[in-house]
Amino acid sequence: MTPTSPATDLIGLFSGFAAYLGLDLLEYGQARTVIALQIRPDHLNQAGNLHGGVIAAMADSALGMCGTWHVDPAQWRLSLTLSLNINYMAPAPAGSRVRVIARVRGGGPKIYMAACDVLDAEDNLLASAEGVFKHSRLRRLPA
Repeated sequence: MTPTSPATDLIGLFSGFAAYLGLDLLEYGQARTVIALQIRPDHLNQAGNLHGGVIAAMADSALGMCGTWHVDPAQWRLSLTLSLNINYMAPAPAGSRVRVIARVRGGGPKIYMAACDVLDAEDNLLASAEGVFKHSRLRRLPA
């Protein structure tokens, strides 16, 4: 079983932008992160579907977080995106809920690679992404 931290303990660690988008942290564990979003009207593109930039932001957030988990729940490690590649496959309409499931695929103490799937409520694949990330130093969680 993969160790995880309760999402409610970490919600304050989302950046202002992730909080602004309305991202929900569902799972945060060793080498895996799950983030969800209830699509609002301000998330839509001109065609009435979830904007690709919102999907990219969700993927970047989940991919960045999946490599930062630490066994000590009082420790936190940030990451820096070095590269991000995304492939869009299907639209997500207004009012639906989407989620990103991100996993670490490899790497070492300084650099890691991660991949994710963006899924709708019926588990249809909307997009996939992969990226390379740099670990920052360990920090104490904010009190």
